[in-house]
Order: sequence, then structure tokens, then C-alpha cells
Amino acid sequence: MEKISIAKVLKPQGLKGELKCKALTERINVFSKLKSIICDNKSYDIISGVYRLGFVYISLESVSTIEQAEKFRNKTLYITKEEFGSLEPDNYFIDDLIGIKVFNTDGREIGEIIGTEFYGASDILLIKEKFATYSISFLKEIFLKVDIKGKRAEINQKLYEENKI
Repeated sequence: MEKISIAKVLKPQGLKGELKCKALTERINVFSKLKSIICDNKSYDIISGVYRLGFVYISLESVSTIEQAEKFRNKTLYITKEEFGSLEPDNYFIDDLIGIKVFNTDGREIGEIIGTEFYGASDILLIKEKFATYSISFLKEIFLKVDIKGKRAEINQKLYEENKI
């Protein structure tokens, strides 16, 4: 069972054990359809999951007090990839991008994707080269081809060099 992270618990919300979370997905409507979530490799049934005022609020079946909810603080919540559903073209799961080797159009290896960051305008990939790690916007103009199964990405070398930080 492959799972994906969908939210990070920020803190308990209210006295009845609701969790205030930061969404880790742009597909916000997924929260209203969820039946369960996974935290620390344990499944929890969901009573409600709503998105309001920029945060996700989740109530769990077995969590009814602020003390019980406190145990979830700073934890990551997961669902299965099947429950999340399919992605639109040119969209990828973060976990699928990690470990992909990056090559230029001549076939020379540049580095490897080791992480991601989010700043709003575009997703940022962290590329580990031989002696340094760089941040680069995950843009179609820079990343010409991404092959998840082959664990390989092809970049426009000129744009890559101009945009890495």
C-alpha cells in the first residue's frame, strides 16, 4: 500500500479534539470525501474534514478531547494513493519525484532530486549536484521530460543554470 502525505497537524482546535492542519495538497476537495487517514502507521476513521480560512480541520472518531488531539501535534497525515485518485497530466506525487536522476539533453547526469519546497508561485525542487544542492523551479520550460517509472528527468541546461539558486 503506497501512501501519500496530505496534511500536517498544526495543533488541536477546540475542546472536542478537532485537529487544525496545513494542507499538503492543492486538491482541497479530497478532505471532504475522506473516510480515514493514516498517522504513525495507524488508521483513524474521520468524522468530518473541512477546508476553511486556509486550513483543514479534521475530526477523528477516536479523538474527542484536547488531550487526545495534542498527541497529533506536528504529525503528518497520510492517505493511500488509490484514495487520492489519479493525477492530471504533468502533475506528480512528491514521493515519486524524490530520487529521480536529472540529465541534460545530451544525456550527461546533472544530479538527483532530493526534496521539494513550496513558495506559492511554483513548486521548487532541491537538486543535489556533485558538490552542492540547488533550488530550481519545477517548470515545464526547464524540466522537459519527467519519467517517473524510469526515475529520470531531462532538463534544458541553459534555463536550469540561469534559474538555480
